[in-house]
Amino acid sequence: MKTLARIEPALRHALNGPQRHEVQASLGWDDSQISRFLSGGQGIVIHKIDTLVAAIGFVLVTRKYLDAVATLGEVGVHCECARQGYGECGKH
Repeated sequence: MKTLARIEPALRHALNGPQRHEVQASLGWDDSQISRFLSGGQGIVIHKIDTLVAAIGFVLVTRKYLDAVATLGEVGVHCECARQGYGECGKH
């Protein structure tokens, strides 16, 4: 299964596919509300945003967090070189 990295296509896929009833139940929406949401005729109230995002398998994180994870992935989470005083892994 292809991972949908953007929220809009992921929502459309979930609400038009096999996850529809699970997402619908988590929001307490009926079929007409799903249809209006997908066509742009209905929004989502702020206190249900986290529920909707979680129901389609997404987790919201800050850009700062993602940058930190990317940096750790680049230099190595378990970089023994730096711990032993040899600088960053791959730099000696």
